[in-house]
Amino acid sequence: MTCQPVPNLVKFWIYALQGIFYEIGFTAAWAFAEKGSFTLMGETSIWSVFVYGGGGIICEYLLTWNIITYNFITRTMCYLVYTYVWEYITGAFLSLFGACPWDYTERRWNLHGLITLEYAPAWIFAGILHEKLVLLVNTVCWCDTKPGLLANGKKDC
Repeated sequence: MTCQPVPNLVKFWIYALQGIFYEIGFTAAWAFAEKGSFTLMGETSIWSVFVYGGGGIICEYLLTWNIITYNFITRTMCYLVYTYVWEYITGAFLSLFGACPWDYTERRWNLHGLITLEYAPAWIFAGILHEKLVLLVNTVCWCDTKPGLLANGKKDC
């Protein structure tokens, strides 16, 4: 039995769930801040699974370029730029099929309704949290066999 890194498909789902959790929480908080809605109803789209899962995997590769060694401000700006580029590309792609679940045309500082600078603080915060999750996921030992007891009686993995 060997210890392997977490497979990319598992990471994809971890990052997808992280993004969906953030999005539902953010949209609920935004509705409360804008409209005073105490229902705290957040919303998302099934497309978010692919946007956040794929984006999380790609963002993980930023860390392989030793971005973690950069100072905090530089890292946050890298994550913000990456997030806006990814949001714009995925939004433009989904828009080709009339499937883009977000439309920022009513927001200040938007570009083609696909991104808005209004959400920069939230994206910076999400980027730093994602960095921490990536570092955690990449320290986890993934076993390539079913868990059980080794011959010496110790638990594996």
